[in-house]
Amino acid sequence: MFPLFESLCVLDGNILHTEWHQLRFQQAYSTLFGKPPTFNLVDGIQVPKKFSQGKVKLKISYDAAHKEHYFQHYKMQNIQQIQLVAVENLDYTYKYSKRENLELLFAQRGHCDDVLIVRNGWITDSSYANVVFYDGAHWWTPAAPLLAGTCRARLLSKGVIREKPIHVKDLKLFNGLKLINALRDFDQPTIPITSLLD
Repeated sequence: MFPLFESLCVLDGNILHTEWHQLRFQQAYSTLFGKPPTFNLVDGIQVPKKFSQGKVKLKISYDAAHKEHYFQHYKMQNIQQIQLVAVENLDYTYKYSKRENLELLFAQRGHCDDVLIVRNGWITDSSYANVVFYDGAHWWTPAAPLLAGTCRARLLSKGVIREKPIHVKDLKLFNGLKLINALRDFDQPTIPITSLLD
């Protein structure tokens, strides 16, 4: 199994925001393999004709010397309710292929659609996305996510969202939220804060 991967959005045949994925790939590769990457993340990848319409997920898995990729048609999940789950120690700094710890937390969702992971009292991420909260004036994302997502980084760079530490006790200050990742961009509907169950 390749130890790391990137998930990119392909829209109508165009691979989106490759520079943000390349940046994270370079950081992860250099840290975990102790040298600069020996290849470019998306070089040589062509979108097949059957995946050239609509929204498609491109998954690129890689190790120090090789990469492989596949395409999959994507349908965004409709999130109605989210279960808060607490954890003391959890590291998912990079997009590791092994996600057993996240899957165990996701299994605690009960009848909800996803979980929002609270690490030592502080809000982090859902099982597969970063989270942003709306306070009536601004959008905020936790300053210490489990994974620094590419959509999150892009929105921060544009000033669309801001970051600060968000404690579980702060949730009452917000009235809505969104789960964002490479395939769930900011243009989705806002989820009511009442969707969070503890």
